[in-house]
Amino acid sequence: MFLKIYNYLFKSYHRPSAKILHFIILFKSIFFNKKTEIMSEKMMLLKNPPISVIFYNSLGRLLILIANSVFIILFNKFFESKIVIDSIENKKNINLKGNNLTPWPLQAMHVFENIKDVDDNTFDLIEKNYQLTVNSLSKHNRFKDSPWWIECREEFKKIFINNNLINRNEFKNFRNNKNTKAALLADQSYFKGNILSRFNKFKSLSLINLYHKLSTKIDINILRSCSESYSGKSYALNYRGQRLSHRVLRYAYYTSQLKKYVNFSNDRTIILDLGGGYGGLSRMLKNEFKNATFIIIEIPEVCAFAHYFLQNNFPESKIGSYQNFLNLKTVHQSDLKQFDFVILPQTMIEKFDDAIIDLSINTTSLGEMTNEVQDYYLVQLERITKKYFYSVNRAESRSDKYNAQGFYDLNFSSRWKSLIYKFSHTYHIEFLGEKND
Repeated sequence: MFLKIYNYLFKSYHRPSAKILHFIILFKSIFFNKKTEIMSEKMMLLKNPPISVIFYNSLGRLLILIANSVFIILFNKFFESKIVIDSIENKKNINLKGNNLTPWPLQAMHVFENIKDVDDNTFDLIEKNYQLTVNSLSKHNRFKDSPWWIECREEFKKIFINNNLINRNEFKNFRNNKNTKAALLADQSYFKGNILSRFNKFKSLSLINLYHKLSTKIDINILRSCSESYSGKSYALNYRGQRLSHRVLRYAYYTSQLKKYVNFSNDRTIILDLGGGYGGLSRMLKNEFKNATFIIIEIPEVCAFAHYFLQNNFPESKIGSYQNFLNLKTVHQSDLKQFDFVILPQTMIEKFDDAIIDLSINTTSLGEMTNEVQDYYLVQLERITKKYFYSVNRAESRSDKYNAQGFYDLNFSSRWKSLIYKFSHTYHIEFLGEKND
């Protein structure tokens, strides 16, 4: 009899302590959002889920904000000991054993990237293509930079370019504390001064909050894998084994939306990111659409960043650049499909053959261009895009910063069937259209 009582009290499924735990978990669940599954196959036997599968609602986010704030004030560290602000020097400390704090096996993109600094031959190639693209723009009157981008380009040249020659050391650190107006690089310097300061830890709490807030909007598998690259020696918040930034979470949202709605049938998909920056979105999309060629159209300095960044992250990939295409009268699908990534200046888009792009993307940068350039790009995008157009852009004109029209001012000539039309959490009109001419 004593043994039966002992087993019931301490070892059986329905031991009293298990019932107490059930009600504790039931109470804790009021802080979880709908993406956290709390259930049990046996009555009144809920168990503690691993932290890595918990996503918090507004109450939960407030609770972890308070807990972390208290620990930062008192101890200058996060409530969860595994949360750190890290750099490439921490790569050697990646966990090689499962635990409750991170998904297992590891999901974060950066874990699987074989970051290798580019060699001198690649830098020579980047430099040569930069010089060629600058020269091509000087002969083309159509692409006039907006006042905003005139300032940004001057800053880029001052930091990264000397007499049309690449400053290679600055490129190796291009996402590490650069003082520039362009958000493309400015938001890479999210952490200021002493990286381990209380100030930086407090700032990083917004990333934890956004991670959980977006969990209701993003495919959870994409959210679990999104993670900043070490390329450019960036700093990032390492949370649940993922290197988080506002930009990488935004890219995760875009990727999730596209994966949900687009459907490609051909063997080698071609995706164009107009104004694709240094290639951050292309990097993330490549992890989901592996059998695709990604094209970035950008200004010369940013083309150079993109070539460095993508070669850094995909050292075995084949990257096409301006010199591979400049002598072609027309760029065909077959010309593009031989590469994993293609990085080209603005002047090349008019050489693309009609209806060769499966998906065209522009996120926020159209509204930073002059009205004439916006109108020109829309004509070209509608001509070269075969199936989908994804835009996340400011709705109305803005004269104070960019002096440029907004999404409502674009004059579409093709008929687009709307798959997404909403006001996004980034304060833009988000539109995904399927061509329906």
